[in-house]
Amino acid sequence: MAQIQQKIENFTRTVGTDLSIEFELQVSKTIKNLIESLENRLIDDDTKVDYATHVFAKALDDMVDYLESPKLLN
Repeated sequence: MAQIQQKIENFTRTVGTDLSIEFELQVSKTIKNLIESLENRLIDDDTKVDYATHVFAKALDDMVDYLESPKLLN
């Protein structure tokens, strides 16, 4: 866990505290919205967690793909 904390501290130092906090708040809000949208569905909690895990794993995969793709430089 110390390694993860170090990475978070490095990220915060690199992008700044305000951007780091804003990013965390946006992600938290997105998670909360997803939870609320699934709240009244007739599916069990494990399925909701599996679905949320899938959604966020896909988002992370998309982010990695984007970061690894060549960028056009002007």
